[in-house]
Amino acid sequence: MMWTLAATLMLASPPPTITTDVPCRDSLDVAIFVTPQYPNRRVPLRIHVVSERPLPNATLGALAPDGTLVSLEVERFGGPPWGWVAKVDNPARGRWRIAIGDGDELHACQRVRVRSHGGAAPSLEKDVDPVWTPRIKWERDTENLFSLWVEHLFDTPPEEEPSWRPLHSILRNEERNFLYNHLNLGEDGPEARRALRMRPDCADFPYHLRAYFAWKLGLPFAYRPCRRGRATRPPRCGDFRSNLQPAKTDGRRSSFQIFADRDIRGTVHSSSPRTLPADNDTDFYPVALTRNSVRPGAIFADPYGHILVVAKWVPQTADRPGILFAVDAQPDKTIGRRRFWRGSFLFPEDGAVTGAGFKRFRPIYKRRDGTLHARTNAEIARSRDYGDYSLEQWERGKEAFYEAMDALINPAPMKPETAFRSALDALTEQVRRRVLSVNAGEDWVRQHPGRLIEMPEGARIFQTAGPWEEYSTPSRDLRLLIAMQTVIDYPSRVVRHPERFVLAPGLQPDEAQASLEENLLSEARKRRFSYHRSNGQEQELSIADVLERRLAMEMAYHPMDCPEIRWGAPTSSEEYSACQRHASEEDRERMGLYRTWFHERRRPLR
Repeated sequence: MMWTLAATLMLASPPPTITTDVPCRDSLDVAIFVTPQYPNRRVPLRIHVVSERPLPNATLGALAPDGTLVSLEVERFGGPPWGWVAKVDNPARGRWRIAIGDGDELHACQRVRVRSHGGAAPSLEKDVDPVWTPRIKWERDTENLFSLWVEHLFDTPPEEEPSWRPLHSILRNEERNFLYNHLNLGEDGPEARRALRMRPDCADFPYHLRAYFAWKLGLPFAYRPCRRGRATRPPRCGDFRSNLQPAKTDGRRSSFQIFADRDIRGTVHSSSPRTLPADNDTDFYPVALTRNSVRPGAIFADPYGHILVVAKWVPQTADRPGILFAVDAQPDKTIGRRRFWRGSFLFPEDGAVTGAGFKRFRPIYKRRDGTLHARTNAEIARSRDYGDYSLEQWERGKEAFYEAMDALINPAPMKPETAFRSALDALTEQVRRRVLSVNAGEDWVRQHPGRLIEMPEGARIFQTAGPWEEYSTPSRDLRLLIAMQTVIDYPSRVVRHPERFVLAPGLQPDEAQASLEENLLSEARKRRFSYHRSNGQEQELSIADVLERRLAMEMAYHPMDCPEIRWGAPTSSEEYSACQRHASEEDRERMGLYRTWFHERRRPLR
């Protein structure tokens, strides 16, 4: 069983009282979903419950067709929203009742028919039928299920540093993906030739998650073509396109594959989520800074084009800081997890064009005439299912945004040392993720002997296509340099915001700052990682080494340079002696010209 923060085995508690003589219904506030779409005795019956409220004493149970009351092994997920996930292996054919409740009080109940054999929807008529037809609506229960699905999909212990490549490798894991083969099309495996191939990069990643979920459950989905933004001009988007566009083949799986690969990937880009917050013609809308709104499945778009998907909240405890985890995709199609902090979630500078920040997918609904409509910001604000449209993220500036998020993640003040170690942990994760990126570039070089990766000119080094986009690291290195500077500057936060810290009796904020600065390198030396040198030997470094090499790291993003250069090794060191590969002299000269961007920790204006 996967780790979950609030995961408990509910076998010890008796299941709720389930009988056939009481009404069996659920609601938008407490809803029960089952998969697959056509339950049958040949595959597990998967049960998912989502709730608007905690229900701390609730248990989940199932009444089999023969009247047997079945206790379930359940994973619980802390909210909001709150969730329960369970399954029945080899379910008997017939009518089941699934319920969540507390003794005789049922919070929700659902009747489920289990068949002898699985079914599947009929084929499509090419160029006539839509890619899929919406059957249900986006509202509280389906939005809550989407959040639970995202959290369950990427759930791992906080101390781990997981990665997956590409996205379909995790969608084909039936222990993680509770929508695995939901449509009975063999869409997720085990036969790879029939299974979906999902290989999104950073910009496509949230769209692919949302589209996949909507396709499985029969929900509407839409996306818009958008003009790319500039430093002084926000992105603007056109009319939306949707799942109602004609299918390209007569197969449901293959039609969705084309829809994801060609239509979505060929349209959306890194500017798509950075539209002005008050704009209605967008794929996303801005949310209030609350736990209910910054939920799994929400996104964070940064000013430089990177997009992350919120995955999990880990609550603060007496001896451990809280954590907000998100997942993202890299150009090489690797999916990884990172925690919220100033070094990885970059917010717009004061006075810059707003648009980057936390947002949620704009809800789409089907009208009576069969057309789709995207809810406006005003409609979202009035909606009982949403109601969280807000511009508060940008109202008080960058510093206030980060302090508001810190208070949300860590409601109680902490010791300065505890908070500082958490920042170093976040930097360490970021550095270790870079090891994977550099390794991916080395793999490409070994697999393509004699070939060169051409370096684009000017600001295009940050945004292009092909091997440079996949295996160079200018955007990631710029974020890493910002992260390093965040750690170096962190001790001064004790003076700027003493109310967020618990100081020892008699200790003044400036004294606490001095103590943190004095211990910076010693704490950084405790956190270590390793990379493979050109000769295959493993080189161990510390985070202190990386901090001390930050000047060299301003020109360490070229994939044709040896790994020693990529990690800033001093040219006179034994570590550097194994280096046998260098970028061209012309490219090094241009990197010298572009170095100002990295030294000043800013992307160039476009």
